[in-house]
Amino acid sequence: MEPEEEGSISQTTITASFTLSDPSSRDPTDSGCNWAYLPEDILRMIYQYLTAEELVTAGRTCRSWLEVSYDELLWKELFVEEFGVDSSIGIMPGKNSWYLEYKRLKYHTPIVETEVLKEHTHQVLHVSFAHNGKSFATCSKDGYILVWDSGYPAHVKYYRDMKDFCWKYTQYSQFNQSDTLLLVSGVHFGSTHSTSGEIAVFSLE
Repeated sequence: MEPEEEGSISQTTITASFTLSDPSSRDPTDSGCNWAYLPEDILRMIYQYLTAEELVTAGRTCRSWLEVSYDELLWKELFVEEFGVDSSIGIMPGKNSWYLEYKRLKYHTPIVETEVLKEHTHQVLHVSFAHNGKSFATCSKDGYILVWDSGYPAHVKYYRDMKDFCWKYTQYSQFNQSDTLLLVSGVHFGSTHSTSGEIAVFSLE
């Protein structure tokens, strides 16, 4: 080897060879480092830390991730957190998907707060609107059914404490086509260890 000149840099060439394997020859049961084979239980645990937007994005990764991203328990937790709903309350009657309810309220329902109505003393379970748009009714765990004038500011036109009829709470209401009658359903205290559902119809004329 010749001595190097002062200030010069020696250069060494390294040759490496690599072998590329055919992807089609890979054993599909070998999870290796393929995240697509991450167990669903582990994936759900990770998803619990994601926002709704992040969860949707993660679901676009592959088919298995997409299936887990529609998990109803995940979307119920997001729904409860986003809208401040008591986690013990079930989904709205007639609905069967927390994901679709989250999507409906988040992206398809106008949310403009004009005032806060505090006449109920417990959680509001249902709101129904008159066909003419001039009134709406609210049902609550406090046992009351309130009918409101929908003008601004909103105020209570009629009310009834259904606990006078041994109801535990009011759960649902609906105006008839002419907005002259209001159907109300709720839970009635039965015997010591039983309850039952009941309905009542009120005239609004």
